[in-house]
Amino acid sequence: MKTVKLSNNIIFLLGLGFLCLTNLAFAQNPSLLEVNPPEGPSNNQVRAIVNVRLIDGLGGPPQVNAVVLVKGNRILKAGTEDQVAVPVGAEITDGTGMSLLPGLIDSHLHNVNNNKALHAILTNGVTTVRDPGHPFRFYQSLHFAQTKLPRVYLTGAHLDGYPGVYLDQAALVRSTDHIQTLIKDYVMQGGSGIKIYFRLPLKYYETVMRTADFYHIPVVAHLELVDAEDAILAGLQGIEHITSFGTSLAEPEDAREFREGVQADNNYRRDGRYLLWSKIDLSADRVKEVLALAVKNNVVLSPTLTTFERQAGDEEYQAKAFKNMLDFVGMAHQAGVTIVTGSHNSGKYAQRGLAYQREMELFVEAGMSPLEVISSSTLHNARYFRTQDRLGSIEPGKLADLILVEGDPSVDIKAMYAIRKVMLNGEWVDREEVVE
Repeated sequence: MKTVKLSNNIIFLLGLGFLCLTNLAFAQNPSLLEVNPPEGPSNNQVRAIVNVRLIDGLGGPPQVNAVVLVKGNRILKAGTEDQVAVPVGAEITDGTGMSLLPGLIDSHLHNVNNNKALHAILTNGVTTVRDPGHPFRFYQSLHFAQTKLPRVYLTGAHLDGYPGVYLDQAALVRSTDHIQTLIKDYVMQGGSGIKIYFRLPLKYYETVMRTADFYHIPVVAHLELVDAEDAILAGLQGIEHITSFGTSLAEPEDAREFREGVQADNNYRRDGRYLLWSKIDLSADRVKEVLALAVKNNVVLSPTLTTFERQAGDEEYQAKAFKNMLDFVGMAHQAGVTIVTGSHNSGKYAQRGLAYQREMELFVEAGMSPLEVISSSTLHNARYFRTQDRLGSIEPGKLADLILVEGDPSVDIKAMYAIRKVMLNGEWVDREEVVE
């Protein structure tokens, strides 16, 4: 048998071909997955939810007297009682006086091996979460869960620049090669996105974007030192926290002072954000220009307003700053920026465990309609996660993550506090279950 030697050029071309095929496979299979797919029903029992107000997440008006059929872990049919017949032997849930929505999706939640907290979040209607920036080891407890937990999407430790901020949560980037190695490793561990943290220099952004794009995963960022418009021009797809826009909207001198303060001390940003935002003039031309750039580049904003909320009775400049943040979200929405819901776990004015619902309320205060807020909390977030073919709306063929809410949140978003039943992957969740 002859031994065939391949030239370096041929080997390179073969390798390039393999990479291209791999990239093509990602492009043809864009749906990203959670690291903890929940178990579904062990049989194909049909479950029927009847006499319910259907709010499907697609943005249209609710359907009254609706019926939704679930078979196994999939939505079988959805429509009015005239359109959908309930088969004999179906398990019936009466939704009289209630609204049926897709399970809520949280774009920005942090957890550290706390299954009890995750279960509580699930029982409050959030069936899917993404943790942008915590390392995979913070989620080892998922593998030992004894109860139902929301679907969890992970990005791995955030990419930060020296000297870093939260060192136990960060990978401090050393070089472009290091970035490529990190992202490959994250994807191999089930990562479905990349989070840039605020000390990573702008010079590394393009490498992050290109490498993440190769693996067909999105990149989001928390910005303080890099201006939002520079990050967007580098290819950033998602901006976490309304405060990330601060230096782009402020007067140049105010922005410079803020950056210098943060550069010298990470903690300067905590009160510095309010000082910066209290001086922003939202009628300035630069505000319209930044919004136009965000719309042109299809940027998604997860404002996490709840974590920054300040009201009358707080420091006057803080309340003024938050009013500007709230108004800017309304302006962004009106301009065409996609807004998604992220709780960031808690807020000064949020009830314990219900920061997500408070975020929905604040979106309405910013000028969004309740139906728009529901879409931001379901389908828009599913698109942000690149899993919209599986989650985010009540449509035949999608996974049966559903919530029953007392009242009509399409009229009054406060109804979202009244979660009555939660279905995850085709099974009802026991809301009384105690998790140790």
